[in-house]
Amino acid sequence: MILGKRIVALFLAVLGGILMPLLLWIGVIAAFRQIFTEWQATRRQLSSGNVLCSTTNDCPPSYQCVSGKCLPAWSL
Repeated sequence: MILGKRIVALFLAVLGGILMPLLLWIGVIAAFRQIFTEWQATRRQLSSGNVLCSTTNDCPPSYQCVSGKCLPAWSL
């Protein structure tokens, strides 16, 4: 009975050690995917000219406030 519990505990410890790196990689991939998705949405919104501003300081880097909208500096 005690031997069976020790074997189960050892099996779970080995399984956890094997799965931990896999779970960490899945977490890292999910985080980078979320960052990339948000970056795409932000770029899409900025390129459409729907971001309102009152001064150039309200716009992200490499964007300028023109007629109340943030537009890319290279397109001006």
